[in-house]
Formats: sequence, C-alpha cells, structure tokens
Amino acid sequence: MLTNRSLASTPGIILAGTFPWANSPFERLAPRPLVPVAHRPLIGFALSWLEDAGISRVVVCGNRHSRGLEHQLAGALSGPLDLSYCEDVMPRGAAGCVRDAAATCDGDTFVVADASAIPSVDLSELLETHRVSGAAATMAVYREPRGVGQSPLQVPAGIYVLERRVIDSIAAHGFVDIKEHLVPRLGRAGERVATFAVGSAVPRVLNAGTYLAVNDVVTQNTTASRLVPAGYELRGEALVHRDAMVEADVTLVGPVIVAAGARVESRAVLVGPTSVGCDAVVEAGALVSRSAVWRRSHIGADAVVDRSIIGDDGLVARDRHVYKGVVTGDVRRSSTTVPATFVVERQSPRSAA
Repeated sequence: MLTNRSLASTPGIILAGTFPWANSPFERLAPRPLVPVAHRPLIGFALSWLEDAGISRVVVCGNRHSRGLEHQLAGALSGPLDLSYCEDVMPRGAAGCVRDAAATCDGDTFVVADASAIPSVDLSELLETHRVSGAAATMAVYREPRGVGQSPLQVPAGIYVLERRVIDSIAAHGFVDIKEHLVPRLGRAGERVATFAVGSAVPRVLNAGTYLAVNDVVTQNTTASRLVPAGYELRGEALVHRDAMVEADVTLVGPVIVAAGARVESRAVLVGPTSVGCDAVVEAGALVSRSAVWRRSHIGADAVVDRSIIGDDGLVARDRHVYKGVVTGDVRRSSTTVPATFVVERQSPRSAA
C-alpha cells in the first residue's frame, strides 16, 4: 500500500493552459483556471485535491492565455505546498506541457490533472491501482452510455498517472497531445496503458454552459454541507457572509452564497443555485435566479437576471432583463449589457458537467 511518504514524493502536474478557440464573451471574462466557482478559483479544487491526498510538490503549467495565474496561485491554497509555475510560450499540447513541467522536478511517478476539472477521484486508490498493474500510464475514465446494443464508451476524465520513462519519451519540441498522440504511441510500443474507472464524469468547465452547471453543483454541495465556511452563517439554505449586507426583506430561495462586502437591497429576490461575489450590489426589487454574479458587479433596481454570468465589474442596468447571457466588465462603461439573444454555448453530452 502507498504510504504518506510515497505520496509526498509523487509530484503533481496541473495543466492550466487554455486556448480561446471561440473568443466568446465567457472566455474574455478571466483565464479559465481563475473563474470563480462558488467564490473559489477553479484551479483551487485541483490543488486541494492533490494536497489533501498528501502530495506536497505541484507544478502548474500555463501558457500566454493563462497569464496572471502565477501571482494568484497562493490565494487558491488551503495550506503549505511546494508549488511552482512554468509557462509554455509555444503551443505544446497536454503531453508536451507535462514533459516541460516534469523537467523542473524529481520523481518517478507523476499525477497529471486538468485545471478546468474538479477532481473527485480517490487519488490513493488510483495510484495504488497504477502501481499494482505495473502500467506505464493509467487513465481515469468514466463510462458514457451509447445506443441500444452498443457498449459504453470509456471517456478520459482528464486525470492521468504517468511514469517518468513515459514522460522522457515525449518529444522536446512540437505539439504532443496525451489522448491523440501519447497513448496510441505507447500502445504501438507495447507499453501497458491501464484504465481506472470512476463512477461518473468529472465536472469540467469548458464553456459558459458547463461553467454554470459546475457552479450550480458546487454551490448546492457547499450550502448542503454541515460545515459552514469561516465567516459565513446559514440563513435557511443560504450562506451569507457576516461582512455582507442583506436587507431583512430580501427573499433567499434555495442554495445561495453571498460573499463578503456584497450588498443585497430591499425586496430583492435571489433564487438558487446562485452565487453573489465580493462587493457586488443587487439593488432593490431585482431578481437574480440560477446565476453567477462575480466581484464588484452591479445589478440595477428591478432588473431580472436568469441563468446568466455577470463578470467582474459587470453592470445590468435598471429594469433590464438578461436571460442565458454573459455580461462582461467593459459593459459598465457603456451602461448596456450583452444582448439577451446571446445564448450560452450548448454543450454536448460528453462535455456536460
């Protein structure tokens, strides 16, 4: 069995590079690893997952689209962790990034996770299964049902265990993906590639639709937990920070989180799953439903926001209605919102959280 010492000597690599293929309003809000999920940077979930399992050395690999991440990493940690950051200037692919990150630290076996995911896999069990199998690489997979009479697909969950010899075999230059390039090459070379089955898909943020789905789940789980986060208090199913101002006649329905410094004025209604960020303002009579309201954003009196994302410093003007929209911070200067006709990206069943 794995010991705490062996876990501590197993480095973790978090792949945090992103590519704005669609150049959508959601992608312009923030680097994906830093989008707030229930008021916590998305990358913080992968970091805590590694740390909680006993891993003490982690390398985060980003690119030019995730700049700004390095100096904010410390705020995503819950405790001490030997953490470093490396940036790939040229697109290297997931496997290429793993090689570059692994070159900065010692270790024979590496755990690789995607910064866009919220891992729930038992890491000790995964590593023990990998060790016993003698595999060169192990992929965490979940089963995706197909049509009648067809076997389920085994879909990679974005979590891998790789031996050093595998990483050293990755090309030092050029684009190399894990699923498309590395795994098939290992198979052709006769190396054993094992799978580790997980019960369900690992929640991942790929676009605005999957972001809201992940934020919904984490908000629900956080408010349902018996552990009240420091500084918060329960009000029915809602968690409200002690430094937030929520008027007595505000209606809170279902799982809602209101962060420090937020102000929710008289007669406003918040319907969960909804998160309201630090120093955000929801004016009198506004309705916010099933949405993520980020820091310092402002929702005007009697406005309606439903199934939407209001980015940092975003403004929804008085009496405006936003449905399935994304409001970006530069909107504050023009006092308009992204039109309600902007519909969040539709996700396929495979990419759904």
